[in-house]
Amino acid sequence: MVFLRVPPLPTKAESLKDLFDLAQIKPSERIFDLGCGDGRVLQIARDQYSAEVSGWELNPVMWYLSKLRLGKSSDIRWANLWSAPLHEADVVFIFLIPSLMQRAEKRLWPKLKPGARIITNAFVMPTLQPTASKNKIHLYVK
Repeated sequence: MVFLRVPPLPTKAESLKDLFDLAQIKPSERIFDLGCGDGRVLQIARDQYSAEVSGWELNPVMWYLSKLRLGKSSDIRWANLWSAPLHEADVVFIFLIPSLMQRAEKRLWPKLKPGARIITNAFVMPTLQPTASKNKIHLYVK
């Protein structure tokens, strides 16, 4: 696992409610999880909110767990998150370490369409003001 820049840190179960409360996902919205880990967030978005989900994961073990959780027909890519076509996303979940959040803000924010939402967990976008926050979960609306 030393080749990975972000260690797998699963979102705590009690944080999931706050994530989805802030995201306000509507049926058929496109949800991207950049660094989707085991796929739990995408599974909830798909199963409970009828969203279209896509995930990006570089850790092969976590990628495989996501594929198992979401099924073979799911859109879980073993790929770098920087390659995601963000102009298609309605909601983006991105839980990176602080050293990568600045890069994420600079590279990803400009690609989002107006009205798209970013949800972060624990770490903030360094120069953007959150639209709303709840228990270290932050919402940014483009």
